[in-house]
Amino acid sequence: MRHFNMLTDSDLKTFFKYSPAEFSRDSERETLGLALGAALYTPGSRPDFAAKILAGDYTQGAFAGLATLIVCLEDAVADSDLSWAEKNVATQLKKIRKGNDGLENNGLALFLRVRNADQLDRLIRTTGSALSVLTGIVFPKCLPGNLAEFFRALDRASEAAGRILYALPLLETKEVLYSETREQTLEEIYGILRSEIDRVLTVRVGATDFSSLYGLRRPVERTIYDVHIIRDCLVSVLNRFNRAEDGFIVSGPVYEYFSQPTGGWMATKQEQVLWEEVQLDVLNGFKGKTCIHPSQISIVNAGHIVSLESFEDALLILSENQKRNGVLQSPKRNKMNEVKPHLNWAKRIAAQAEVYGVLNENYQPIDVLNHIRACQFSNQLL
Repeated sequence: MRHFNMLTDSDLKTFFKYSPAEFSRDSERETLGLALGAALYTPGSRPDFAAKILAGDYTQGAFAGLATLIVCLEDAVADSDLSWAEKNVATQLKKIRKGNDGLENNGLALFLRVRNADQLDRLIRTTGSALSVLTGIVFPKCLPGNLAEFFRALDRASEAAGRILYALPLLETKEVLYSETREQTLEEIYGILRSEIDRVLTVRVGATDFSSLYGLRRPVERTIYDVHIIRDCLVSVLNRFNRAEDGFIVSGPVYEYFSQPTGGWMATKQEQVLWEEVQLDVLNGFKGKTCIHPSQISIVNAGHIVSLESFEDALLILSENQKRNGVLQSPKRNKMNEVKPHLNWAKRIAAQAEVYGVLNENYQPIDVLNHIRACQFSNQLL
């Protein structure tokens, strides 16, 4: 897998000084968690998702750039369809395993979002070794009282799969949102996840579920950070789980509006606001983002490309850290780089640069995005 694999070699040379590196589901946990990027959801009731995966060419078409797919058996499936959806997921995973003996040749990290540990155990019995096509399991509505049960079920799923499956805990309940219970709940969840950190790929947040607890829904022209009661909760989650010494990766919340790709710069309100929200995600420490439509993939991933200026600052700080602590003028001579305070930032920028690439001078992430979306629009016209 490699981000921006829809770009030609010529495109890569034009836009990137250092192209994105390849990664796989067997990469180091920190690298893979950072590399998930735009994680697209699809309902577990969809009867053709195995065929789509097996036939998928993630260098072109609607799914261009997709690296992470989450098959959902929770909110995306009506209660009345749940039994059939569980059978469908078992059937589809077996088809994927039979058709390609896993997903390595398909360039896709596949995850399953279950409703609870009991459901995961049912799928273990019906799916067996075909669980090996998965990279991990999304734990919904995580609380201190259900995490141990989830991890025990994950152990059983890993045994059936014959490989270690990752946990992707999802924070989306009232205990996390309501101010009177938030800090204690987050502290208890943190303690459990910290003890299992080698198996925690990303911590995820459910802004839609949070909003529903207050009967709120943001309009298309507003980012989630404009909904202050949700913003405050997101800040608390980052404060607890995004500390440099811990090694967690926290993924950004979904933006529920979408539009079809267009030829020029952000032609729709949906595109403009999602781009703005991705910038705010990255600025505040989120990495990657839940997506509900393929048109969001390139916008989210492009927002994580590293500028040459940031990369050069990071390299300077990392190199000088081996020699001395102090204050250095940046290579651009437009800022001061303080080796000690900026060291953790530099480490994160270097890791992000490896996965998402470093731009040539005078290019910005939006230039790459415009090129990708122009190509997508042209392909639609063919």
